[in-house]
Amino acid sequence: MKIDFKKNAWFTAMPLCLVMIGLFLTVSCEKKMATYRFTDKDKPKLLPHYIEGKIFTFLNNNGDERKFEVVGIEQKIIQRYSSGGMDGFERYYYYYEKKRILLKDYRNEKKYFLDIFRYPIDDNSARARSHKKFPSHLILEHSSIPYDSEYVARGLYLFSLNYDDPTSTLSSNGFIYNKVHIIDRDNGNWVNTDLGGTFNMAKYIYFDEDYGIIGFDSYDGQQWRLENNSKK
Repeated sequence: MKIDFKKNAWFTAMPLCLVMIGLFLTVSCEKKMATYRFTDKDKPKLLPHYIEGKIFTFLNNNGDERKFEVVGIEQKIIQRYSSGGMDGFERYYYYYEKKRILLKDYRNEKKYFLDIFRYPIDDNSARARSHKKFPSHLILEHSSIPYDSEYVARGLYLFSLNYDDPTSTLSSNGFIYNKVHIIDRDNGNWVNTDLGGTFNMAKYIYFDEDYGIIGFDSYDGQQWRLENNSKK
């Protein structure tokens, strides 16, 4: 049987159609990836009073000062990915929203960041089914690794805390903080002890959900507390 390809143009167009369908399905899948955005309840916890140029001063028992300045703020949606397994291929999963606050230590010019982001509670399930939205929680990570304006991979941080964890009350300089997370370096909260810097010499760090870092205790017995706790 002789086929007239001129009369059967669909034979010629079929490969192109398949390519277009593949592209459509790929784009559709990307659009349907779950996105974990900040909620309205999250907004007060994103430290809105940490604005560029603001200086936070900490005083110790002897009246010595440590100053930190906010020198950068970023907030954007980024995609969860892994660098790949044995095959070496990168794999991309769901999206999540992150806010990064960059701080500079006046004492040594070292820079730190505070990362706040909404993340699925069960990361393994969320990666396995990235098109489905799973329950999520608010996480904060802090680090002092060299900063180059790009988002650094998770895991290279000094400590991490979960906003769903229980909080304490702390009184300092005549002010009462009611939502304090106590990060204990000797109790598993501290992840990387080789990053150096002011906060790395602390045994405890006190973080309030409304005010941010409000103090830290060093191993030599010094208690550093936030002097200016204004949200303005």
